[in-house]
Amino acid sequence: MESVKLKIRERYDRMSRTEKQISDYVLSGLKNCLGMTAMDIAAQSGVSSASVIRYVQRLGFDGLEGFKLALAAEGGQETEEDLVDPIISKEDNLDTMCHKLEVLFGASLQDFFYQLDKEALEQAIQKIKGARQIYLMGIGASMMPAYDLFHKLRRAGFSANFYQDLNMMVEFFNYIDERDVIIAFSYSGQSQELLYACNIAKQQKAEVVAVTRRRDSALQDLADICLFVPDREAVMRIGAFTSLHTSLMMGDLLYMGAIQENLEQIEAELIKTRKLVSGLKTKK
Repeated sequence: MESVKLKIRERYDRMSRTEKQISDYVLSGLKNCLGMTAMDIAAQSGVSSASVIRYVQRLGFDGLEGFKLALAAEGGQETEEDLVDPIISKEDNLDTMCHKLEVLFGASLQDFFYQLDKEALEQAIQKIKGARQIYLMGIGASMMPAYDLFHKLRRAGFSANFYQDLNMMVEFFNYIDERDVIIAFSYSGQSQELLYACNIAKQQKAEVVAVTRRRDSALQDLADICLFVPDREAVMRIGAFTSLHTSLMMGDLLYMGAIQENLEQIEAELIKTRKLVSGLKTKK
């Protein structure tokens, strides 16, 4: 059964003001709702009882009882995650900010593995292992997980490519075909430059793997394989926190899956590359 908390959090920024009021109350303490009627929840949320019924139906439940059963299946336990607002405020001291980030990342980690599509992940790993060339793409904050995965794959001996300038990368797409794989990181799934590059890759018959949030987007429509990270951040945000964290984690899973089969040989190559850069480090 899908997590009710995860479902609410992923849809929160697209909800109406009334739906957000109900969500705020539900997430403030799941166990509070278990013995309540629609009228009780409405009174606590400042909305009508009809709004509560429409709310649970929009979440995919036939009625309030089914919604409460799903809450009960999660244990109905109130956690720190439900009590802590992850957004920074002017009143926060350093301890509070550290605690908020700890809670935020802990919750995103749980959501990441809860919603992870392991079948799609395995398909993507097999594409990487069989690819002639692998092209990593990302813009803005999504450039970091793309570059990180590029470096890991290249160091392990894969024919991986990464260019900050997507214009340059698209030029090289003249030479790609069905033997090649494009891995596109984009939390929003809306970056026009990246979408243009993926369109060219598709025209050239290359496979496109997307790492993006679980929401309808042009990138999701283009991709042959979609690897979803939790949809926990608005695209307009003070910083890429959970999206960056979970995208890097997806890249790490792709990397570990790709090297696992030939681990002994790759370990030997990693040792060699380590020795090559050892002269760049100071010694005591």
